[in-house]
Amino acid sequence: MRKKLMAGLMTTCLSAATLALLPAGSAQAAEMMCSPGSQKYTWSTVSKSPVVTHRKAIEHYTGGTVVKTVSAQSVTSITASVTATSGVEVSGNVALASLSGKVGLELKAEGSKTKTTAESIQHRLSTRGKYVLYAGTMKTQGYYTQFRCDRGTRWVNTGNYGKAISFTVATEGGLRCGTSVPAGSLAAYAKRYC
Repeated sequence: MRKKLMAGLMTTCLSAATLALLPAGSAQAAEMMCSPGSQKYTWSTVSKSPVVTHRKAIEHYTGGTVVKTVSAQSVTSITASVTATSGVEVSGNVALASLSGKVGLELKAEGSKTKTTAESIQHRLSTRGKYVLYAGTMKTQGYYTQFRCDRGTRWVNTGNYGKAISFTVATEGGLRCGTSVPAGSLAAYAKRYC
């Protein structure tokens, strides 16, 4: 009876020692579960910046309030793209969907371009002075690294990485030169054309 009791105690001690020696990652395996073969992207050097794509400077000295519609010419364009700097090419739209979630903005699909022809912009002019009427968007870009789920237990670096660029839906507006506008806004960038 004493031998059986000793054997039981030794088994218990060995089991406890074995658990103590297991790497922390083994205990966390359940938290790292993923769908085998699925992919994810991690991002670095992600940026968001307003870009004026169309602008038109006009003057209003006739007095009173008028609603003016102008044809603003394109000054720059953006193309949504995903490039691979290492490894094989990746799904551009999957990468951009991941970037969209990262920055919290609805981004255009790969291959989309901002309008390069003239943009019709309407604005109410109420005070005498020079105005800039503009259209633009929020440009977003970042560098990605692709990972693949290995047997549902861990994420493995595929060796594929590169750069993604996209933009949001167009926004238009107008401002009187000399008006205070929020720093970093699209209007602040348009004010440079005053």
